[in-house]
Amino acid sequence: MRRWRRAWPWLLPVAAAVGWAVLWAQLDRSVLTRVPVMDEAYYLREGAAIEAGHLLPDQPFVMSPLYPYMLAATGSGREVALGVPRGGPPPYGIRILQVLAWGLVVFLLWRAGRRLLPSRLAWLPAALFVLYRPAAIYVTTTLLEMLLTCTVTVFLYLITFRREGHHPLGEAVVAGILVGLATLLRGHAVLLLVPGALALGLRPGGRRRIAGMVLATALVLAPVVLLNSLLAGRLVGTSCNGGLNLYIGNGPEADGFYVTFAGANPEADPAGVVFLSQRLDRTVADEVEADRIWARFAWDAIRGDPGRALRLWLRKVWLHGVNWEISQVTPLPAWSRDAPLLRLLVVPYGLLAAAGLAGLLLTCCRDRRVGIWALALVVLVASQSVFFVVTRYRQVLVPLLCLLAAAGLGAVLRASWRRRVLAVILLVAGLVAFQPWGLASLQTRWKSLGDCNEGIRWEWLDETGSLGRAEALYRDALVVDPGLWVAYRGLARVLVREERRAEAEQVLSEGVLRAERSAAVEKDLIFLLLEEGRLTEALPRLDAYVRNHPPDADMLHDYSVALARTGRLDAALAAARRLTGAFPDDERGYIDQGVLLMRAGRRDEALAVFRSGLGHCPDNPALLRNLELLEGSP
Repeated sequence: MRRWRRAWPWLLPVAAAVGWAVLWAQLDRSVLTRVPVMDEAYYLREGAAIEAGHLLPDQPFVMSPLYPYMLAATGSGREVALGVPRGGPPPYGIRILQVLAWGLVVFLLWRAGRRLLPSRLAWLPAALFVLYRPAAIYVTTTLLEMLLTCTVTVFLYLITFRREGHHPLGEAVVAGILVGLATLLRGHAVLLLVPGALALGLRPGGRRRIAGMVLATALVLAPVVLLNSLLAGRLVGTSCNGGLNLYIGNGPEADGFYVTFAGANPEADPAGVVFLSQRLDRTVADEVEADRIWARFAWDAIRGDPGRALRLWLRKVWLHGVNWEISQVTPLPAWSRDAPLLRLLVVPYGLLAAAGLAGLLLTCCRDRRVGIWALALVVLVASQSVFFVVTRYRQVLVPLLCLLAAAGLGAVLRASWRRRVLAVILLVAGLVAFQPWGLASLQTRWKSLGDCNEGIRWEWLDETGSLGRAEALYRDALVVDPGLWVAYRGLARVLVREERRAEAEQVLSEGVLRAERSAAVEKDLIFLLLEEGRLTEALPRLDAYVRNHPPDADMLHDYSVALARTGRLDAALAAARRLTGAFPDDERGYIDQGVLLMRAGRRDEALAVFRSGLGHCPDNPALLRNLELLEGSP
């Protein structure tokens, strides 16, 4: 027994290293790690730009300012073009950093357990965290969740379990630095200053400590805020996606979860600049203006119906505990299929949430140290519920829930039988409350969206059998959810690449009738007809689409070209002018106009259009080429 006690501190890290090596070996063959999408792709591209020497952005940061630099510092930045898998070996640098962060969280939870719990339970908080499957998944992705989780856990451990002999003001400064770093990873983490102020303020010299913590946080954030503000020409916070996230969580389409909008492309346009330009029928200048517009739309919705906004907020508070792993960027069940080792991690989120809530109610007023962690949990849930909820945004709460759950169990073991009965009642009530009541249809929808997410990755992989796998996933999604518009579009893309165009047309025609966002499916059907030269069938659909929908640059361009091919030059010129009016920075409108005017023999007008286009799109090669040809002609 004594030998084991001496050996286990060395054996556990070795076992963890072997486990991670096996897990990564399994996942490196998976399409889920080989083809990043959405936020992962964004961060990898930003990291690649920094590695290439582009150290400062040209526009204010749209998402986390810190994480792309961490990717670059670990040699993990990768150029990820849309439709192309990530090149090179896996990003082992960021993985190693994130697994070290995971290990530090485990260690601190074990240390906290030793300080708070009976010795026989000291291991429980760490074990609960280790056995929570999504935590292991996020270590393997190129997402910031584990680094944020580690930063918050270190901060809470520091302010809760102060070691004697440490300089009190230095401790406060370190705490402030940690809050600043967490805020640069996710903006609302700045509210951790609230539990930090409470913890530091209860000790001698509390005001000085609090001031030191706040000043340190401000100094960490100042360079990013200053840079963003200089680039924007006005005061801007640490990132420019707060307005969009506020709208997603409170706009007319909001239901508490992450939602997309018809016509939006979060992969290529994360701030929604292009989307807003189309929606408002005017040019939105940049990410800063887009952020301001989204925020205004969100506050209009909140002020217009404050009762609905409050109900949504309460729903999102509940969703932070609901026993359902809510996918967003990646389909969580697919990870366990590709990496069977993950199936050993069996602790469900609903149990953590219910046990953590019971522990909070039983212990937070009896032990000030537990109360600090409980307050941090409340602050993070309340602030995040202003926006929307997905599993990865709940990850930062998991260490807090693990500690609170274990603290509750420790208190119960020392309590009277009446208090034990109360604990059982609280746990059962939590388990019942956090069941996904009323979410069956949404669970079905998200399951289908997960299949589509994986299908897109197989499309991009472009290996033998990959298109067949993508087709099967899209068809599975449509069996479960026949109204899912992205599945019709994805299936049609696959069929076109396999030269099964008649089947693709049939799928899109069915999607126009059955999908809830039929306009997007209609666009793809129109494009397919145009590619096949079937102008007679495409033009009536184009007429209706352009007439009934907000300006769409791609559709207006194709409309102008199709009209010109059928000899309707005046109508084609009108469509091209509408394109330049709605999208003055899109060179296609000027090219379409200039070419049409040249055909009509209106040379001077064509020259003026090409020159105007170069004013909006300087050094554009197509416009320059057309202008040179026209100027060189008699």
